[in-house]
Amino acid sequence: MNLKNLNTTRIVIIAAIVLIILVGAFAFISLNKTSTKVEIECNTTVKNGDYISVVLKDDYRHPIPDQIIDLKILDDTGWANKYNVTTDEMGRGYIQLAGYENGNYTVHATYNGTLFNNEAHNNFAFKIDDGYSF
Repeated sequence: MNLKNLNTTRIVIIAAIVLIILVGAFAFISLNKTSTKVEIECNTTVKNGDYISVVLKDDYRHPIPDQIIDLKILDDTGWANKYNVTTDEMGRGYIQLAGYENGNYTVHATYNGTLFNNEAHNNFAFKIDDGYSF
């Protein structure tokens, strides 16, 4: 066996080892990935000063702490207010409503996921009614 064939053999062996490691890592991540659910807790009619909360849990209803959830509150015209909330040890995040006009809104919650947690989305329609009108 000459030197050229020996180097080629080494390269093929190294490439095969790298490929095996990559396939193994992909299989490990795929087998250990968990589905997630983001729940929105809000009354159908709220006032400024009330809270909207989100809860992030896995398939087994275990809370997922220290994760960022993007919230977007849209009014009837499509105008959006954006927030980022971080879940606490119970998987909960909160925002307080302030400065909104009376009307119909929709809150959209998006969790982008991690290496081992799938992404999740949810939305909820609600109305703000502070008891006055123009």
